[in-house]
Amino acid sequence: MKHLSRMIVVMIAIMVYGCGLTNDIDFKETDDGLQYAFHVQTGKEKPELGDILSMEMIYHVNDSVMFNSHEQGMPMYLKLMEPMYPGDIYDGLAMMSLGDSASFRLDAEKFFMLTAAMPEIPAFIQPGDPITFHISLLKIMDDDAFAEEQQRIMQQQMEEDMLRAEQEEGLMLDYLEEEGITVEPTPSGLYYIEKEKGDGTAAESGKMVKVHYEGRLLDGTVFDSSYERGEPIEFIVGHGQVIPGWDEGIGMMNVGGKARLVIPSYLGYGERGAGAMIPAFSTLVFDVELVDVSSAN
Repeated sequence: MKHLSRMIVVMIAIMVYGCGLTNDIDFKETDDGLQYAFHVQTGKEKPELGDILSMEMIYHVNDSVMFNSHEQGMPMYLKLMEPMYPGDIYDGLAMMSLGDSASFRLDAEKFFMLTAAMPEIPAFIQPGDPITFHISLLKIMDDDAFAEEQQRIMQQQMEEDMLRAEQEEGLMLDYLEEEGITVEPTPSGLYYIEKEKGDGTAAESGKMVKVHYEGRLLDGTVFDSSYERGEPIEFIVGHGQVIPGWDEGIGMMNVGGKARLVIPSYLGYGERGAGAMIPAFSTLVFDVELVDVSSAN
């Protein structure tokens, strides 16, 4: 049933992202005005006040997705509390049983101002806009069980990080061979593969540069792209405003130049990783284009 619940939430996520079809969900309404629709109901254990809930959760205002636990790579944890007002999301959570999947729709302004205690609502939200939650309830835990859960996750993360650290060099060498990259690394270990030589101003240390780029993991997963945003990144070369592999690699370029940077993790985000997209001990691949160089002043 848990796998079915997760599948339901993923299907809802596809609707949210792809077509904005949440209007097709047949919502019912409580006496307090909370709109709800159950996709899976198990009839199992219900949470009590003070329980910590492990959930897969997506919430959005209109077609703007504001949170997706799938992208975080781990569940959302939340302690079940008394509702802040009638029809609060906590009323919805209290309606669920272990293994249930459901959608809830409530007033966005009330949620942000009362439940989330924000000083003001986000600018793009208009009075009367609904916020919609899609939730799958995975676990119900007391404080002790939650502490054990966190310890287990930390231990698992440490083991995965150690394995990535052991495998990183081999995976990078495999990538270089598959891509036919034969250049020697710099003394630091950076692989700089020039694609197009620039004939403009050099990106010297202390200069402000504009760089277009696409960043990928070794498996080809794109984690960031200035091209998609339509705006290059700006930073001062050699001042530690970017990862060391960038300071070194961009510092080797002239305006108009294009290159590929293969950056070992110790010149990137190291044992920390970066967000949900870049795990610890990840070799990074950047295709970069030096757009402009100017004085930092």
